[in-house]
Amino acid sequence: MFEWVPALGGLSDRVLGPLIRGLHALGISPAQVTWAAFGASVVAAASIATGHVGPGLAFMALGQVLDGVDGGIARQFGLGSRAGQALDDILDRASEAVLFVAFVLAGLVSVKLAALAFAAILLLTTIAHRSKLDPGVKRFALYFGLWVPYPLLFQIIFLVNLAGYVVGLLIIDCQFQLRMDKLGGDLDTVASRAALLEAQGG
Repeated sequence: MFEWVPALGGLSDRVLGPLIRGLHALGISPAQVTWAAFGASVVAAASIATGHVGPGLAFMALGQVLDGVDGGIARQFGLGSRAGQALDDILDRASEAVLFVAFVLAGLVSVKLAALAFAAILLLTTIAHRSKLDPGVKRFALYFGLWVPYPLLFQIIFLVNLAGYVVGLLIIDCQFQLRMDKLGGDLDTVASRAALLEAQGG
Protein backbone atom coordinates (compact mmCIF):
# COMPACT_ATOMS: atom_id res chain seq x y z
CA MET A 1 0.00 0.00 0.00
CA PHE A 2 1.28 3.50 -0.96
CA GLU A 3 4.44 2.05 -2.59
CA TRP A 4 3.67 4.04 -5.74
CA VAL A 5 3.08 7.26 -3.77
CA PRO A 6 6.11 7.74 -1.48
CA ALA A 7 4.68 10.89 0.12
CA LEU A 8 1.56 9.06 1.26
CA GLY A 9 3.65 6.12 2.39
CA GLY A 10 5.76 8.42 4.53
CA LEU A 11 2.69 10.06 6.04
CA SER A 12 1.18 6.65 6.80
CA ASP A 13 4.42 5.55 8.46
CA ARG A 14 4.46 8.63 10.69
CA VAL A 15 0.82 8.24 11.74
CA LEU A 16 1.11 4.50 12.35
CA GLY A 17 4.69 4.70 13.65
CA PRO A 18 4.08 3.39 17.19
CA LEU A 19 2.05 0.44 15.91
CA ILE A 20 4.63 -0.33 13.21
CA ARG A 21 7.51 -0.30 15.70
CA GLY A 22 5.53 -2.25 18.28
CA LEU A 23 4.61 -5.06 15.91
CA HIS A 24 8.16 -5.23 14.60
CA ALA A 25 9.49 -5.44 18.17
CA LEU A 26 7.20 -8.44 18.69
CA GLY A 27 8.82 -10.14 15.71
CA ILE A 28 5.77 -9.88 13.47
CA SER A 29 6.65 -9.87 9.78
CA PRO A 30 5.05 -7.76 7.05
CA ALA A 31 3.57 -10.92 5.50
CA GLN A 32 1.86 -11.82 8.78
CA VAL A 33 0.34 -8.35 8.97
CA THR A 34 -0.78 -8.65 5.33
CA TRP A 35 -2.62 -11.88 6.15
CA ALA A 36 -4.15 -10.28 9.26
CA ALA A 37 -5.41 -7.41 7.09
CA PHE A 38 -7.04 -9.91 4.75
CA GLY A 39 -8.58 -11.70 7.74
CA ALA A 40 -10.12 -8.42 8.91
CA SER A 41 -11.56 -7.91 5.42
CA VAL A 42 -13.12 -11.39 5.49
CA VAL A 43 -14.76 -10.61 8.84
CA ALA A 44 -15.94 -7.29 7.41
CA ALA A 45 -17.43 -9.06 4.39
CA ALA A 46 -19.24 -11.58 6.59
CA SER A 47 -20.73 -8.75 8.65
CA ILE A 48 -21.86 -6.78 5.59
CA ALA A 49 -23.31 -9.85 3.86
CA THR A 50 -25.51 -10.50 6.89
CA GLY A 51 -26.78 -6.94 6.97
CA HIS A 52 -24.47 -5.52 9.64
CA VAL A 53 -22.96 -2.80 7.50
CA GLY A 54 -21.72 -0.56 10.34
CA PRO A 55 -19.63 -3.25 12.07
CA GLY A 56 -18.53 -4.42 8.64
CA LEU A 57 -17.16 -0.99 7.78
CA ALA A 58 -15.36 -0.89 11.13
CA PHE A 59 -13.61 -4.19 10.38
CA MET A 60 -12.86 -2.95 6.88
CA ALA A 61 -11.17 0.09 8.42
CA LEU A 62 -9.11 -2.21 10.64
CA GLY A 63 -8.05 -4.15 7.57
CA GLN A 64 -6.96 -0.97 5.81
CA VAL A 65 -4.97 0.20 8.84
CA LEU A 66 -3.16 -3.13 8.91
CA ASP A 67 -2.65 -2.84 5.17
CA GLY A 68 -0.73 0.35 5.83
CA VAL A 69 1.24 -1.22 8.67
CA ASP A 70 2.66 -4.10 6.62
CA GLY A 71 4.23 -1.72 4.12
CA GLY A 72 5.46 0.48 6.95
CA ILE A 73 7.29 -2.41 8.59
CA ALA A 74 8.81 -3.38 5.24
CA ARG A 75 9.96 0.19 4.49
CA GLN A 76 11.28 1.13 7.92
CA PHE A 77 13.16 -2.08 8.60
CA GLY A 78 14.36 -3.01 5.13
CA LEU A 79 12.10 -6.05 4.85
CA GLY A 80 10.58 -5.26 1.48
CA SER A 81 10.70 -7.87 -1.27
CA ARG A 82 9.05 -8.65 -4.57
CA ALA A 83 7.38 -11.66 -3.00
CA GLY A 84 5.98 -9.49 -0.22
CA GLN A 85 4.72 -6.90 -2.70
CA ALA A 86 3.10 -9.63 -4.79
CA LEU A 87 1.40 -11.08 -1.70
CA ASP A 88 0.16 -7.62 -0.73
CA ASP A 89 -1.27 -7.03 -4.21
CA ILE A 90 -2.98 -10.44 -4.32
CA LEU A 91 -4.55 -10.09 -0.88
CA ASP A 92 -5.59 -6.48 -1.53
CA ARG A 93 -7.52 -7.66 -4.59
CA ALA A 94 -8.87 -10.66 -2.67
CA SER A 95 -10.07 -8.30 0.07
CA GLU A 96 -11.91 -6.16 -2.45
CA ALA A 97 -13.39 -9.25 -4.08
CA VAL A 98 -14.88 -10.63 -0.85
CA LEU A 99 -16.14 -7.20 0.16
CA PHE A 100 -17.77 -6.55 -3.20
CA VAL A 101 -19.44 -9.97 -3.07
CA ALA A 102 -20.68 -9.11 0.42
CA PHE A 103 -22.34 -5.93 -0.83
CA VAL A 104 -24.02 -7.96 -3.58
CA LEU A 105 -25.24 -10.57 -1.09
CA ALA A 106 -26.58 -7.81 1.16
CA GLY A 107 -28.62 -6.50 -1.79
CA LEU A 108 -26.85 -3.13 -1.73
CA VAL A 109 -25.45 -3.31 -5.28
CA SER A 110 -26.02 -5.41 -8.39
CA VAL A 111 -23.69 -8.19 -9.54
CA LYS A 112 -23.06 -6.25 -12.76
CA LEU A 113 -21.90 -3.07 -11.02
CA ALA A 114 -19.72 -4.94 -8.53
CA ALA A 115 -18.13 -6.98 -11.35
CA LEU A 116 -17.46 -3.87 -13.45
CA ALA A 117 -15.87 -2.06 -10.51
CA PHE A 118 -13.67 -5.04 -9.69
CA ALA A 119 -12.65 -5.50 -13.33
CA ALA A 120 -11.54 -1.85 -13.50
CA ILE A 121 -9.50 -2.31 -10.32
CA LEU A 122 -7.81 -5.39 -11.81
CA LEU A 123 -6.96 -3.47 -14.97
CA LEU A 124 -5.39 -0.65 -12.98
CA THR A 125 -3.44 -3.14 -10.86
CA THR A 126 -1.71 -4.53 -13.96
CA ILE A 127 0.05 -1.21 -14.61
CA ALA A 128 0.04 0.67 -11.28
CA HIS A 129 3.61 -0.26 -10.33
CA ARG A 130 4.95 0.87 -13.70
CA SER A 131 2.91 4.06 -14.02
CA LYS A 132 3.18 4.92 -10.30
CA LEU A 133 -0.45 6.03 -10.53
CA ASP A 134 -3.25 4.69 -8.38
CA PRO A 135 -6.15 7.00 -7.42
CA GLY A 136 -6.88 4.81 -4.39
CA VAL A 137 -10.65 4.86 -4.94
CA LYS A 138 -11.44 1.28 -3.99
CA ARG A 139 -12.47 0.22 -0.49
CA PHE A 140 -12.18 3.76 0.88
CA ALA A 141 -15.09 4.92 -1.27
CA LEU A 142 -17.38 2.41 0.44
CA TYR A 143 -17.39 4.38 3.70
CA PHE A 144 -19.46 7.06 1.97
CA GLY A 145 -22.33 4.57 1.68
CA LEU A 146 -23.59 6.07 4.91
CA TRP A 147 -24.57 9.14 2.84
CA VAL A 148 -24.36 8.11 -0.83
CA PRO A 149 -26.21 5.16 -2.46
CA TYR A 150 -23.91 2.18 -2.95
CA PRO A 151 -24.78 1.74 -6.66
CA LEU A 152 -23.47 5.25 -7.28
CA LEU A 153 -20.32 4.54 -5.26
CA PHE A 154 -19.61 1.41 -7.30
CA GLN A 155 -20.07 3.40 -10.49
CA ILE A 156 -17.55 5.92 -9.18
CA ILE A 157 -15.10 3.13 -8.30
CA PHE A 158 -15.49 1.75 -11.82
CA LEU A 159 -15.02 5.08 -13.58
CA VAL A 160 -12.12 6.32 -11.46
CA ASN A 161 -10.15 3.08 -11.78
CA LEU A 162 -10.86 2.81 -15.50
CA ALA A 163 -9.71 6.41 -15.96
CA GLY A 164 -6.64 5.63 -13.88
CA TYR A 165 -5.88 2.69 -16.16
CA VAL A 166 -6.14 4.84 -19.30
CA VAL A 167 -4.03 7.66 -17.82
CA GLY A 168 -1.54 5.10 -16.53
CA LEU A 169 -1.12 3.68 -20.04
CA LEU A 170 -0.44 7.19 -21.32
CA ILE A 171 2.17 7.73 -18.60
CA ILE A 172 3.90 4.46 -19.47
CA ASP A 173 3.87 5.40 -23.16
CA CYS A 174 5.38 8.81 -22.40
CA GLN A 175 8.06 7.20 -20.25
CA PHE A 176 8.86 4.81 -23.08
CA GLN A 177 9.10 7.63 -25.59
CA LEU A 178 11.45 9.58 -23.31
CA ARG A 179 13.70 6.54 -23.00
CA MET A 180 13.72 6.18 -26.77
CA ASP A 181 14.60 9.86 -27.18
CA LYS A 182 17.57 9.44 -24.86
CA LEU A 183 18.75 6.58 -27.06
CA GLY A 184 18.64 8.85 -30.07
CA GLY A 185 15.43 8.09 -31.88
CA ASP A 186 12.38 5.91 -32.20
CA LEU A 187 12.32 2.15 -31.73
CA ASP A 188 13.08 1.42 -35.39
CA THR A 189 16.09 3.75 -35.35
CA VAL A 190 17.46 2.20 -32.18
CA ALA A 191 16.97 -1.29 -33.57
CA SER A 192 18.71 -0.29 -36.77
CA ARG A 193 21.66 1.19 -34.88
CA ALA A 194 21.94 -1.91 -32.73
CA ALA A 195 21.97 -4.09 -35.84
CA LEU A 196 24.60 -1.85 -37.44
CA LEU A 197 26.84 -2.00 -34.38
CA GLU A 198 26.49 -5.76 -34.25
CA ALA A 199 27.42 -6.04 -37.91
CA GLN A 200 30.45 -3.76 -37.44
CA GLY A 201 31.53 -5.76 -34.44
CA GLY A 202 31.31 -8.93 -36.46
